[in-house]
Amino acid sequence: MSTDTTQLFRIHFEDGAKIDVAAKDAATANKAALARHDGIIRKTKIVREK
Repeated sequence: MSTDTTQLFRIHFEDGAKIDVAAKDAATANKAALARHDGIIRKTKIVREK
């Protein structure tokens, strides 16, 4: 996979909230999700196309 493409990540928070974020990598996605929602991140998953 090329480094200039973004992937869709689904960030799961401890309180049950889920946020989808487009980012280059999981660390960047986590930072973007924390900027949108305060909480503890429990899982970060790549959203796969069906």
